[in-house]
Amino acid sequence: MKISVFFDLYCPFHELKDPGQIPLGLMDIGINSSVITTAKKDLENCNPKFPLVQRTLKEFYDEEFWLKNDSDAIIAYPLQGAYYSPLIVKMKQGKKKVFLKFDSDGRMAYPLKRHSFRVPLRERFTARNLVSDVWWHLASESAKRNRHAKVAAEIIKQIELSDGAIIESPEALTNLNYFLASWCRTDLLEKTYFVPNPVTPEFVEGKPGKKENVAVSYGRWDDFRQKNTAVMVETVVEFLKERKDYRFIIFGNGSEQVKKLFEAAPENVIDRIEILGFVEREKIKSFLMNSKIFFVPSRWESFSIASAEALCTGCSIAGTPLESLNFLSMQGFSGTTAPLFDKKAIFAALLQDAIKWDNGKYDPQKIAEFWRPILDRKSVAKSLQNIAEASRKQQLNPNGTKPISHDLKGPKMFS
Repeated sequence: MKISVFFDLYCPFHELKDPGQIPLGLMDIGINSSVITTAKKDLENCNPKFPLVQRTLKEFYDEEFWLKNDSDAIIAYPLQGAYYSPLIVKMKQGKKKVFLKFDSDGRMAYPLKRHSFRVPLRERFTARNLVSDVWWHLASESAKRNRHAKVAAEIIKQIELSDGAIIESPEALTNLNYFLASWCRTDLLEKTYFVPNPVTPEFVEGKPGKKENVAVSYGRWDDFRQKNTAVMVETVVEFLKERKDYRFIIFGNGSEQVKKLFEAAPENVIDRIEILGFVEREKIKSFLMNSKIFFVPSRWESFSIASAEALCTGCSIAGTPLESLNFLSMQGFSGTTAPLFDKKAIFAALLQDAIKWDNGKYDPQKIAEFWRPILDRKSVAKSLQNIAEASRKQQLNPNGTKPISHDLKGPKMFS
C-alpha cells in the first residue's frame, strides 16, 4: 500500500509539521509515501526525505493525473481558496481512497460560533464587526442556519465524497459530529476519526532533565488575535509578580513587538524574562527538557504541536480551554486549562499549574512516557494505516465495523 499526502500549500518548513511528519512516519513503518503539492518557487531547492510530486493546480483537476499516480490512498488537506469537492471527485475517479485531513478544531460552521467571538470587540472594533456581533446575538436560529448553509453544504459534500474525515483532538471530533448532526447528516458520523498530529523524533528521545522553575511560551506573536499576544504579556507579568521564584522564556516571530509590550513591567519582573527571536530546534528541546511549564494563551488552534513537543519532554501545559489543550492536559494529568478565555482565568490556570508542581502532582518522566507513544510519528502513521486498510476491507465487506482510530493507554481513567 502507498499512502500519500496532498497539500497544495506545502513549503519546506512544513517538513517539521504534520504534512511532512505524516509521510515520514509512514515510511518509518514501511509504508510507501509522498507529498503531492502545487509547484512553487519555494520548493526549487527543497530535497525532503520523501518523494515530492509537484504539478500545476490544473493538472490536479485532471482525472488522468490520479489514474497514473501510484498511491492507493490520499490524505488530503482541504484545498485553500477554492471549492474542494471537484478535486475529490477527480481523486476518486483515479481509484484512490481519499481521507480528508481537516487540520481544525471542528468549529466548521453553525451551530458553533466563529473563532472571532473569542476576540473582544474592542480589539477588532469596526462598524461591520459591531453589526455582525449584534446580528449573531439577536438573529433566530433559522437565520443563522441560512447564513451558513452554503459553507455547510460544501463541507458535507466533501465528507460525502471522501472515504473518511480525520481531525486532531477528541473534542474537535465531537464538534465536527455535532455540526453534522445539526445539519441532519448523522449518517456521516461513521466516516469521522480522531488522530493527533505527530511530533518530530528528537522530542520522543532522551530523558527529561532536572526541571527548574521556568515556564516557556513560543509562537507567532505577530499574530496578535489568534496567539492572544497582549494577554500573554499581561499574564506573564502578573504571574512573575506572584511567583518570584520563576523565570519565563519567550521566543518566536514578533519578538520585537513582545519586547515593547513588556516595557512597562517592573524591573524585578523584566529581569526574569528572556525574550528571543528564532530559536534552533535543538535549543527548543533543551529549553523544554529543563523547564516545568509550557504556557499556551492562544484563542484558537487546530492542535498546538508546540504543546505536544513540550509534553514529550516532560513539561506540563497551562493555557486556554482549546479543544486540543483539553485533550493534551488529559484532565489534569499533564496540564491545566482555564475555564474561560478571560485574562484572570488564564492567570489562575498558570498559577494553579505552578502550584501543582510545588505539591509534587507532576512527574515529568511519567508525562513524557505517557505522551511519547501517542504522539510519536510512527504511532500516528500506524493509526492512519489502520484507517486506510479498514476502509479498503469495508469496501469488500460493507457490513464491517468502523475501526478505532487511536487507542490511548495511560492513567487508569483512560484504560
